[in-house]
Amino acid sequence: PVFGGLYRCRVRGAEHLPAEGPAIIVINHKANIDPVIVGMVFDRPLRFMAKKELFSFTPLGMLVASLGAFPIDRGAGDRAALETSLAVLRQGGVLLMFPEGHRYPDDEVHEFMPGVGMLALRGGATVIPAASKGTPEMWRDGRPGFPALRVLVGPPLDLSDLTGRGSKVYTEAARRMQVAVAGLYERV
Repeated sequence: PVFGGLYRCRVRGAEHLPAEGPAIIVINHKANIDPVIVGMVFDRPLRFMAKKELFSFTPLGMLVASLGAFPIDRGAGDRAALETSLAVLRQGGVLLMFPEGHRYPDDEVHEFMPGVGMLALRGGATVIPAASKGTPEMWRDGRPGFPALRVLVGPPLDLSDLTGRGSKVYTEAARRMQVAVAGLYERV
């Protein structure tokens, strides 16, 4: 009721997420609340990476874990986060990814990290691009705002021509995802 009413949250295209099987939702990252908003959009439970610092304060760590988060050490090659991500996909789950690597509250979709391409190709996941707008305006200059929240979800990306392993293939997969999300962002 709060997000649908007060924030006039509207979603188009959520039906593109398959009802079962491994999937990765790739979306832009503008505000801390993004995982909550995206989590409400889809019928399936989502798992996502969150910076490890969020887990150091126990109550906050318990809250973000209850939302489906698991920790990642963003400054290093975090093997545990990689293994957790691949395990989610092996179990047929949905991985929510913010592949820009950081929050960018501007009006652009930034370059995606190649790790998302690696996870998609190694995990055999359906890749669902999505774009959201409005979340940075929910809290501005220490005061709440009431923007209209919008999410646009696109059809699955076809990455079937990308074969093999290696940074070139993973970078190309990430580039295609970024182009798809940027195209949605222009229309959301």
